[in-house]
Amino acid sequence: MSDFRIVPLGPDDGEEVAAVWRDARVAGHPLGPAAWRAWWASTVADPALAWGARDPRGRLLGFLLARAPARPWAPQDLGHVALFAVAETERGHGVGAALWDAAAAALRARGRRRVRLGAEPERLLPGVPLTAPEATWRFLRARGVCPGGLEADLWLDLADGAIDGRSLPAGAELVDDDPAAALAFVERAFPGRWSDEVARAAAAGAAVLGLRRAGVTLGFCLAQRPTDAAPGPALTWTALGPWGPLDPRVGGLGPLGIDAAARGGGLGLALVAAAARWLRARGPRAAVIDWTTLTAFYGRLGARAWRAYQRAEGEL
Repeated sequence: MSDFRIVPLGPDDGEEVAAVWRDARVAGHPLGPAAWRAWWASTVADPALAWGARDPRGRLLGFLLARAPARPWAPQDLGHVALFAVAETERGHGVGAALWDAAAAALRARGRRRVRLGAEPERLLPGVPLTAPEATWRFLRARGVCPGGLEADLWLDLADGAIDGRSLPAGAELVDDDPAAALAFVERAFPGRWSDEVARAAAAGAAVLGLRRAGVTLGFCLAQRPTDAAPGPALTWTALGPWGPLDPRVGGLGPLGIDAAARGGGLGLALVAAAARWLRARGPRAAVIDWTTLTAFYGRLGARAWRAYQRAEGEL
């Protein structure tokens, strides 16, 4: 076992954390100090649930962030490991095990009996990236964590001529000047996680678009611009695009939804196309649709899978 100690981490450790993350080679997920600071600005960040392993010289060997969210809609027996990485040269020396044990003990002390990899409120990742090495899954399986369903982040091209041309039905319009009505619709039609997270995103500057017909809101879409103060999960990992260093003009779409009574007539796809045009008019040339299983639905508009994840959960 390497000579190291487990210590708490804070918002000023972003440069070191980013270096460990890069060394861990989590392909497609470039973590920078800005994303680390955003985590600490999150309403569910818990300073007592962030640890690093440091050697006698103070060098960071690995880190782990956990969360035990207190939300009315969140299971109160469930904790999350939000980010977890060990430098490649330090694996196999007990660093990861010590960090995991610290997190498990702290989550159990908060009454949590299950742990999930990612997917926490104000998440950084919806699950374990499929680019994670086999050693990651061996580590997790040895601690009772089982793989689950697949999730994806999608990439939607917003370049000139790339956006699907379908229109909203007669009498329907996409509005961005009445966020209160859109938020009230989300609270009514999608209570729980979506209403909570959309309201928080709106408070941080994201746009909540309403789909309205005859004065009645029938749907909504959350739209994130690169200039928003808080980027949100759709834009956390966009320092790299599908082809390498990313043009900074990228936005985010989702979550979005249609009232149950209005579904089945193509309104959902028309809403996505209209929201894409709205975003394109404000500068972005691409959009990320994060954490979805609806690849075929969005694929009808040209969105394609960009990154994939697997859910993972186990007992503590």
